[in-house]
Amino acid sequence: MKQIDTLFDRMDAWRHFPNYQLERRADVFFALYLPEVLEAKLGFPVRQELAPEFPVRIGTIYPNIPIDKSYKIDYVALSAAADKAVLVELKTEGLSRRPEQDKYLLAAQKVGLPALLGGLLDIFRATNAKRKYFSLLLHLESMGLLRIPMQMKDIMAGAALQGATDGSRQIEITAKTTESLIVYVQPNGNGPDIISFREFADVVRRHDDPVSQRFALSLCEWAEIQAGEKTANQAVLPIAASAAQADR
Repeated sequence: MKQIDTLFDRMDAWRHFPNYQLERRADVFFALYLPEVLEAKLGFPVRQELAPEFPVRIGTIYPNIPIDKSYKIDYVALSAAADKAVLVELKTEGLSRRPEQDKYLLAAQKVGLPALLGGLLDIFRATNAKRKYFSLLLHLESMGLLRIPMQMKDIMAGAALQGATDGSRQIEITAKTTESLIVYVQPNGNGPDIISFREFADVVRRHDDPVSQRFALSLCEWAEIQAGEKTANQAVLPIAASAAQADR
């Protein structure tokens, strides 16, 4: 437990430092509870599987910009009935939402998940990082969103990847989603599309294990104190306290 306390103490303190990106360090903890939190917020069962850093092809949501570069959605979740996709953006600072991001999320919502999956296949065909993208495609298949022929899997298991581009055209999009929702997880705020950190903490606190309880404490602090608002002395106190406990 001392190591867990130290881990969160450091995130609590270091988030006040320049260039420290809390979101990149804490996102794995948010992901542990996200399906349960979404279910509590949205009122319908949500599957446990998540697709992190989901690539949204720019040319798919903006047809007048026909390029294979992408924006990223922090997580894509699915309802248990697989009829709804939830596009989730995590913001660990209250001032980090950007109009450009809101715009492309709305565009992604409008085209729907099946079209986004088609755009992802276009990116796969264009990219040199085919193995990483194929790992994502396999994960999406496990979520029931794609069907990948065995021949394609055999190609990707080889060394040369010869035929991968043509083979990918046989991948079937099986997503049955008819609706996409946008949800922001952020320190504060209210609304049907916003989950505040305090709301998130309420769900996390239901778990009585030490990691959950400690994470819930940090969530409340991150909601109450904006990054950079603590003085230098206040910011290092948790680390010093943990170090003192470790010496005992």
